[in-house]
Parts: sequence; C-alpha cells; structure tokens
Amino acid sequence: MNTVSFTLNGELTELEIYPDESLLDTLRERCGIISTKNGCSPQGQCGCCLVLVDGKPRTSCATATEKIAGRDIITLEGLSGDERRLLSEAFVAAAGLQCGFCIPGFALRTKALLEKNPMPSRPEIAKAIDAHLCRCTGYKKIIDAVELVSKARLGEITLQPGTDGHVGQSLARFQGLATVLGDRPYVDDLKADGMLHGAVVLSAYARAKVVKIDTSKAEALAGVVKVATYQDVPGERWYGLIYADWEGYIAEGEETRCVGDVIASVAAVDLQTARLAASLVEVEYEVLEPTLDPAESIKADARQVNPKKPNRLSTTAFTRGDVDKALASSAHTVTGTWQTQRIEHLFLEPESSLAVPRGTGLHLYSQGQGVFDDRRQVASFLGLQPEEIFVELVANGG
Repeated sequence: MNTVSFTLNGELTELEIYPDESLLDTLRERCGIISTKNGCSPQGQCGCCLVLVDGKPRTSCATATEKIAGRDIITLEGLSGDERRLLSEAFVAAAGLQCGFCIPGFALRTKALLEKNPMPSRPEIAKAIDAHLCRCTGYKKIIDAVELVSKARLGEITLQPGTDGHVGQSLARFQGLATVLGDRPYVDDLKADGMLHGAVVLSAYARAKVVKIDTSKAEALAGVVKVATYQDVPGERWYGLIYADWEGYIAEGEETRCVGDVIASVAAVDLQTARLAASLVEVEYEVLEPTLDPAESIKADARQVNPKKPNRLSTTAFTRGDVDKALASSAHTVTGTWQTQRIEHLFLEPESSLAVPRGTGLHLYSQGQGVFDDRRQVASFLGLQPEEIFVELVANGG
C-alpha cells in the first residue's frame, strides 16, 4: 500500500492506496463519492467518471491515484449549492436525461466549459461533449441543457422545470434533480454495513475442458472471506430464463461454452482484494476447438454445444400467398446471403447486484428487468424457497 494526499472538494485528504489503483476506485470505494460513475473502466472512453483535476476535466478511471498527489480534485459533490441547482434544473428543464447514468459527467463537463466560455455556440458545446457517450437521451437535449445553464448563469432566463404536467408542458423527470448530480444511487452505488465485494473468475477459452480448479492461493490472501466454486452450490447449479440450460459455475470435468462462463467467485473485504484474489485462482484447461459458425452448428453432423439441448433451438416456417407463382412471374429475382455489422448497445452501468441477509433468505437489489425471474433463479441456485428471496428493482442506467 502507498500513501497519497490530495485536496478533494476543498478538503485535504490522505489515503492508503494500492500501487495501481485508479482515481475512480479511490473516490468511490474510499471517499464515498458516487457522482463519478463506472461506465467503461479503465478505458476512459465514456466520460461517466469525469472529475476536475486542477480545474481541467479528466476521466478518473484512466487516471492513477498516485499520479494526482498534491493536486486539487473537484467532483459534483464539491460544487456550490447555486452551481448544483443551476446544473440540475437546466438538465431537467431541457429533458436532458433519461436513465441519467451518464449525465453527471456531462454536468461537470458543462461547468468546465462555461468557466472557459460563458456563451458557447451549439457547435462548441457539441465539440466539448464529444468525449462523452449517452445511450438513451440523445445529444440534442443535452446541448439544449448546456445552453440553458449558460443563459441562466448570465441571468437571461429563470429555470422552471415542469411540475404539474398539464397539456402542453413537459413533466419534470422523477428524481431528475438528484439524478443529474449523481445523488440518486444505482445498484453499484449502494452500500450496506459489513458489505463484502465480489469478483468472478471467467473462462479463458471459448471451449475447454476444466481439468482442475485450485483456489488455495486466493483463499490464503488476507482479506478474502470465501472463494466459491461449483462444489459450494447448495441448490440447482443449472439455471436460465426459459430453460435451465446454463451452469452458474463450470465444474471440473465439464466444458466451457464461452469466455464468459464463471469458474469461481471471490468475496473479500474490498474490491481490490477480491479482484486480486480472483487473479490467483489457478485453472487447468484442456483447450478444445470451439464451434463458432451458426450455419455449421446446425448441420446434421455438428457436435452438440450445450449438453442440455440441441443446437437448433426451433424451426419456424411461414407462407404468405403463392411463393412459387410470385417468383415465376417476377421480372427479376435475386438470391444471396447478406451480412450486417455487429452493434454495440452501449449500456454503461456495470451489471451489479447487492444481496443483504434477511431472515433465512436474502433481500436482493437488482437492476434486472424481471424481478420474479431473478427471485426464481436465485432461490433455485441457493436451495431456498422463492418466498425467502425478496428482489427489489433499482432504477437502472442505460
């Protein structure tokens, strides 16, 4: 551990940190700052984790904490009450947020921009926010919001977010003011007394037989409470939304089917320890040739990828009118195979959950779209009755 000191929102701060710790992790895990969101860490590409370092915008996930020793750090929590009010009311008035996960970064960028240029043009605003990504709001409304902040700062307008929703008036987004400032918590922002942090060990190969899992080094690491594998599942290890056809943990002797398959998970006193312990889990693989072509996978002689079901999930056929006659009478017919690119959906919020012991079961905070599916699958996995699992949906981001 290293010692680093810096000024955070006007207060001198001195902390013990890991040598490779990011400023984002330091702010969130050690300083209780939640306006800096983790959207792409450590890539520094989405702008959700923006902070001001000596007045200049910087993505905190791509900044090593040890590099900011002696510097001045400002987050949205450190702005004056008037600045926070202007920013939040302008974004709400302009409908410049939907899920809101990325908006705190935009809001802090707005402050930095207007400090340098109090009356930016729309092209100048667009250029300033180019380092930020937003999946759902659309950038036009965000630019509108920045313009409103500019005009309100100069006293040209009074901000009045809609409150009654009468005909012709946009209703202010529920909890919009807190969302703009990063104060409304997403699952990854939630804390609980005695909370442990988790990290998972994922398969290194798309297809490989897991020969042996050795967790001894991870278990010996100080701060590790538990390393779990397939041997620790008290209930049904296979689960799924429609079919119970996916393992929660891959067992020794079984094959992985994607690099996202979970081999083990770690619970530790903090996030850094959990991740370090996960890296210490040793897995012996017998690497096999994966099936990567969907067309090849449905041929009669293709190997069965999932031991629970055939490769062809279903066959659908439909006819409208006389197809043969229509083709025969057509002036032109075209036959071919067309492909399109893959689309990144760009969801930004980390996939997270928080489980808090409750009686003989759990209170599970979820960002999922089906709380009853969550309850059913978790109960089955843990060998509990569904009634012992209470799932609370937390507003999600992106």
